[in-house]
Amino acid sequence: MVRIEDTVWCDSCGVEITWVPLVVNERDYCCEDCYKGFACECDQRMEDENRRGRKSPGTAGIDNW
Repeated sequence: MVRIEDTVWCDSCGVEITWVPLVVNERDYCCEDCYKGFACECDQRMEDENRRGRKSPGTAGIDNW
């Protein structure tokens, strides 16, 4: 488990976990797939969440989707 000023990183894929992690044997995982050793899509989830929060200049209140 790596923590930098309250930042939590997945012990399997390394994605930054900004939600409640799955904790097993004192290790943090971003999802059940990572815990089981499968490939996950949490990095894509983070990218999508970041994109939703951004607004272009002059588009107040309008999402960029």
